[in-house]
Amino acid sequence: MSRLDWNVIFELPEPALTGNRRIPKSVLVRQASLTKTEQRILNKVNRLEHFATVQKSTTRIPSFVDNEHDVQSIILLRCEMASKNMALTEVAVLIHKCFQNPTVLLLEADRYIGISVALTRKSLAERGVTVIDRIETTGTFDPDRSEYADFLGAMAFGRLSQGDLWEYLLDLSHAIALSRAIDGLGFYPKCPAQDRKKLIALMSRYDELGASVKRLKEQRRSKGVTLNESAKLRIKMGEEEQRLQSIVAEIKEICNG
Repeated sequence: MSRLDWNVIFELPEPALTGNRRIPKSVLVRQASLTKTEQRILNKVNRLEHFATVQKSTTRIPSFVDNEHDVQSIILLRCEMASKNMALTEVAVLIHKCFQNPTVLLLEADRYIGISVALTRKSLAERGVTVIDRIETTGTFDPDRSEYADFLGAMAFGRLSQGDLWEYLLDLSHAIALSRAIDGLGFYPKCPAQDRKKLIALMSRYDELGASVKRLKEQRRSKGVTLNESAKLRIKMGEEEQRLQSIVAEIKEICNG
C-alpha cells in the first residue's frame, strides 16, 4: 500500500509534526487494559503512528478549559489497517478510548481512507479523568474521488477555527460530520457562515433518517418476516425516505443559496 502524505491534507505547522513515531500495540493493551475481544479488534491494525500534536507550543492555538472540558492538546494518529481489512469504524472507536486526549485518527485501508475524531469531556464520576463525549467519523472513502476534494480541502489548518483548541476540534468534527452526506448529495455541503448552525442541524437529521431507513431495510430482509409485516415496513420506509429527500432538498437549497 502506498503511503499517504497526510500533511498535504492537514497542512499543519512543522513544529506540530512528530515524525510518525511508531506506537506499539502492546502500549495500548496495557494503557487501556484491553480485553481479549478488544485485542482481537486491535489486531486488525497493522501499524499505529504518532503523526502530530496540536497544542499551543506547536501551533500557537490556546488551550481551552471550562467546567466540562480541559483541552490542552489534540493528538493525531496514523492508523494503517491490516491487508484487506475495512473495519475502520470499529477500530477507530477502540483506539479513541485508549487515550485521555482528544484524538484524530487518520485511517488507511489499501486505497481507501477514513478520518475519525473523538471529542472528550471531564468525567462526572472521577476527578482529573476525561471520557469520550462524541465520535465523528467519515466512514471509508476513496480520496481520489472528485466529490471529496472540497472536504479534504476543509481539513487544512488555515481553514479551521483557531480561537482555541476546542474551536479547532469542533470545526474539524463538523467538517467530518458533513462529509457523511457526500455519497447522498454528490458533493460536500458548504454554506455561508450565517447558515452553518442550520446546516449542522439538518445534517444531524439526515444521519438519523439515513440510519432509520437502513434499519427498516434490514428488518424487511430478516428471516421470518411475514408478508403483512413486510408491507408495513415498506410503507414506513417509504415515509422515512420521503422525509430524507425533504432534508436533502433543504441542504441543497442552503448550499446553493
